[in-house]
Amino acid sequence: MGNKNIHLINELPHIYELEDMMEFCRKYEHIYIYGKGENQELLLKYFDMCEVEIAGYVVTFMRTDEAPLRYREIPVKLVEEILSEKGVGIIVALPDRHYKSVIPLFREAGFQDYFIMTEYNKRAIAGQVKPRGKDQMTFEISLADHCNLSCQMCDHYSQLSEKWFVDMEQFEKDMIRMGELFEHEIGAITLLGGEPTLHEDLIKCIRITRREFPKGELIILTNGVLLLELEHSPKGNLWEVCKENDVHISVTVYPIKLDYAAIEEKGKEYGVPVFMSSNIHAEKSMKITKISDKHTMDLQGGVERFYCVNCLYFNKFNVLKDGRLYMCPVAAHSNIFNHAFDQKLKIREKDFLDIYQINSWEDIAEYSAGYIPFCSYCDLKHWGHHSEWKASSKKIEEYI
Repeated sequence: MGNKNIHLINELPHIYELEDMMEFCRKYEHIYIYGKGENQELLLKYFDMCEVEIAGYVVTFMRTDEAPLRYREIPVKLVEEILSEKGVGIIVALPDRHYKSVIPLFREAGFQDYFIMTEYNKRAIAGQVKPRGKDQMTFEISLADHCNLSCQMCDHYSQLSEKWFVDMEQFEKDMIRMGELFEHEIGAITLLGGEPTLHEDLIKCIRITRREFPKGELIILTNGVLLLELEHSPKGNLWEVCKENDVHISVTVYPIKLDYAAIEEKGKEYGVPVFMSSNIHAEKSMKITKISDKHTMDLQGGVERFYCVNCLYFNKFNVLKDGRLYMCPVAAHSNIFNHAFDQKLKIREKDFLDIYQINSWEDIAEYSAGYIPFCSYCDLKHWGHHSEWKASSKKIEEYI
């Protein structure tokens, strides 16, 4: 369905390598990056996000045909200039093919203070902190914060939410503004929740969104419970509207009594693409046992900055809510978590963009590829698959 790369999780850097690299940086007074190209510039950006000072780039020889800077300028030194300096550590960020020429230089000079990045992390860090193009941009918007299922560890906190629907006037106003910012072109928009099919004006939401974004992929992400009966809803036939507006339906498969085969057949009947999977980020349909992921929180906000690029939401799944664009659903819906568990996770000014105070989609692309203070609450090292799906206990232990 559509551009599958939109929905897949970006490559996430190896978290233990990030830890080792930061530990290496703490040992030295001056840190240099070996190499000077796009990936090295993006690595510099990552270190800036982590508040790690970089003294400069190291190169084997000076080039006269270098591409223009994409990020910011720092000193460039030849390798032989710094090998005899004291307090120097070098992050080797060159492609692996240069290993056979660079390491002998170090060995011959008796230099041992270097850290060799894996090819994977060089690529993954660059991919995470590089702003996306318009055709890869996405955002999601919850039509209802609550849900008709109660899933453990829901990262939208839907099972903890009071009954809440998006206000239609606010929805239309925000969608018009997003259309202006994106010049009515985008990779994908997802209408979800909670459970989006609970909203009585779902059909109107679809038509407004498609009006403002005539060509972008438009997705309804749902548990599917109400899909069949919405063929005959008081506001119209959802399936016909999805066909008319080129809407894709993504159904998360749960171990519940629901006729998933009938939903697939209904999609075929109306010519509406239905993607059905127990893992919404899978490249192909996966109708296997639903596994719940635990997104562990550090309620004191003590997570170090460098972990942020290991998040599946980072630079990927932005959330639009009441005129604000958030990095992720965890931040966007943190008020539900706070209310349910009497917590005080803070949303600071830098944790969101006011869509009425920015000038273009490029502002969103830059924001999405950067660090936000709310990241300090997400204990990413302990995020991951937890257990088979079951109903929520609605206790804070699901998140700590």
